[in-house]
Amino acid sequence: MFDRIRFWFFALTLIVLASPLLACGARREPTIPADPSKAEETAGPALFLKEDFDENNSGWLEAADAEASQGYRGGKFFFEVRAPDLLVWDNPGVNVQDFVLSVKARQVSGGSENSYGVLVRYVDEGNFYRFDLSGDGRYAVFKLENAEWVPLADWQASAHVRPQGEVNLIQIVCQGPTMTFYANDQELIGVQDRSFERGDVGLLASTFTNPNVEVEFDDLEIREVQD
Repeated sequence: MFDRIRFWFFALTLIVLASPLLACGARREPTIPADPSKAEETAGPALFLKEDFDENNSGWLEAADAEASQGYRGGKFFFEVRAPDLLVWDNPGVNVQDFVLSVKARQVSGGSENSYGVLVRYVDEGNFYRFDLSGDGRYAVFKLENAEWVPLADWQASAHVRPQGEVNLIQIVCQGPTMTFYANDQELIGVQDRSFERGDVGLLASTFTNPNVEVEFDDLEIREVQD
């Protein structure tokens, strides 16, 4: 299913990519501290990152070609993937270990043969975890390790995942080797894996056999885990 990958920062093929590589932008410097003690002080858990996408100069990359595009639009961040078997993502340039992430996501169009979601503990382009939702109410968790996909929780349906056109609140709690994944305040699954302890996060959109999916994200927050 995940046999072709492209992303804007490095334009690097990880498995098989038939099309030419794109020129791409440089990686941004980290925008939040890696040390939770240096994070913004709030009344509740320390805030590592807050992004509402209302300002189109907050550091996320805008790019487009014949196969995909991404950028700010109407106070949200969008991805359009027009080619089949293509994964596109963007990273904010953070470095966190234990955290709670939340983001609102909606599949605008594209049917069910595609996915969208979040990357966590992103070490580099060949090593990270991904949490995906699909347009027909399914979810999955995968690990990419040394450019090889490993399913940690294969595709399964849930009544808590809303279909195409509706907003899903994605929530992920990473604490030690345990990662717990939620949709709309309902726990979907927890997995344990010790491959990656910390790293960046990211937003993603992906097509499978069929081309064309459009998704949008809003109100991204990353906070420290509350004991």
